[in-house]
Amino acid sequence: MKNGEIFIKPDTLPVNKLISHRISSDSTADFKSLLSTPPSPNHSFFRSHQLMTKEIRPVQFVKYQPDWIFVLLLFCFILLAWVQVFYRRRLRQIFAAPFSKRFLSQLVSDGDLFSERAALAMGIIYLLTTSLFIYQLNQLILKQEQPKYFQGLLFFVLILILLLGFWILKVALMRMLAFIFKTGQTTREYLLNILIFNIITGIFLMPFLIVSIYLKCGVFLWICAIIFSLFFLFRLIRGFFIGMTLTKFSWLFLFVYLCSLEILPLIVLLKTILKYYL
Repeated sequence: MKNGEIFIKPDTLPVNKLISHRISSDSTADFKSLLSTPPSPNHSFFRSHQLMTKEIRPVQFVKYQPDWIFVLLLFCFILLAWVQVFYRRRLRQIFAAPFSKRFLSQLVSDGDLFSERAALAMGIIYLLTTSLFIYQLNQLILKQEQPKYFQGLLFFVLILILLLGFWILKVALMRMLAFIFKTGQTTREYLLNILIFNIITGIFLMPFLIVSIYLKCGVFLWICAIIFSLFFLFRLIRGFFIGMTLTKFSWLFLFVYLCSLEILPLIVLLKTILKYYL
């Protein structure tokens, strides 16, 4: 002890305290930090991604399809099997009618297709498969929320009712125009052409719908859309040739007639989709 100060021998301090005592009393580190700039921090490899978020709404993932879809598909296959067993010849005529005038004439001469039970069964297949196609299109491609009070099966039933109402209104309008312009026979042949293509469309959609539903694959749903568009275009061309048999009307009148009944509803539907869904 000297002048009130206490001196401690270095060898009496522990090693760790001695080192910390020397470092704390060393001013070279502070002097160095004042003269030189601190090193720049290293950039981390863990950066945030550059993808922009388009939607923040959660999309519910349904692992398994509801049972009512399986019941609908099973019902369609039962109807198709029943037609195949009891009306095999008529089914072959229906598939051959779009490609030959002779097969179409044979189909007409063998009976009235509109009043047969086979046509009713295959018409039901068309309505169910087309409604299911629109339902899956909303689920997988458009990915829009269903109406609040129409979820699942109720939404499908709503689509089915709208589709059925559309065809009832369209057929009624065509029959009214046939009565006004005295074109009953040609209109009946045109309606038969529509029925034939609707039956074929419904049957062709079934296998691709099954794959797209249970694999949740949008590619097969696009294939369904292509099939539907091709048959619609083929039906429109056949309808134009059927209308050409009417010599008392000009081709311009026929074109306007087909655009009003076939193309205009499609344009309205696409306009609605672009406005409310995209």
